[in-house]
Amino acid sequence: MSDSSSQAYTLEILSETTGVSTQTIVTYQEHGIIRPQYNDETVRALRRIEHLRETCEMNLNGLKLLTQLLDEVEQLRQELRTKR
Repeated sequence: MSDSSSQAYTLEILSETTGVSTQTIVTYQEHGIIRPQYNDETVRALRRIEHLRETCEMNLNGLKLLTQLLDEVEQLRQELRTKR
């Protein structure tokens, strides 16, 4: 879902925009939960991750697995849309 026209953010702006601490963002990045590019897609991903963490009380491994599965579902949905 990469969009070349997507707004790029610094770590600090990303933290301010999402309400997620810079330390947590770096931790998510180190664990492969988010990519190191900070853009609109990252904002959406962080909001989704924080929602899952709060509502499902998931640890980092659970968050990584669930975000990978959700990304794969979205990719498959896009493939289906293009085939129709």
